[in-house]
Amino acid sequence: MYKTKNFSVKELVHPRIINAIGEHMAWRMLDTGCLMDLDFIRDLWGYPIYINQGLHDSRGLRPPNDGDGAFYSIHKQGKAFDLVPHNGDVLRLWEFIYALIQDDKLCRFNTMESLAFTPTWVHAACTNTGEKPLVINP
Repeated sequence: MYKTKNFSVKELVHPRIINAIGEHMAWRMLDTGCLMDLDFIRDLWGYPIYINQGLHDSRGLRPPNDGDGAFYSIHKQGKAFDLVPHNGDVLRLWEFIYALIQDDKLCRFNTMESLAFTPTWVHAACTNTGEKPLVINP
């Protein structure tokens, strides 16, 4: 089982899931390749990146009945994360991840959400597509 070196399970998984199944099983719910991509992005970025923090608890793995996002959100499969750069430079982080996907540097992330819909975070996900990157509108 792969565990990230840069993020705790509480930063990646909604607290209701951790309370229901425990931290060990919560790690198992997350896509290994996505976790490796998160570490790779964070290491190259060089600055802290936040996922679940403060009032935001649905930016990683969400419970099936979570009210945030779409009913069939890829977040509910452990394959999508909303990243917030510590320095607030969302555009730069978005462009950084876009280039990593385009240059085939990430093993799983291939999909991003348009910044027009996510101006304060960067949505990175793994979906079934041949496009790299696929930029979606919610």
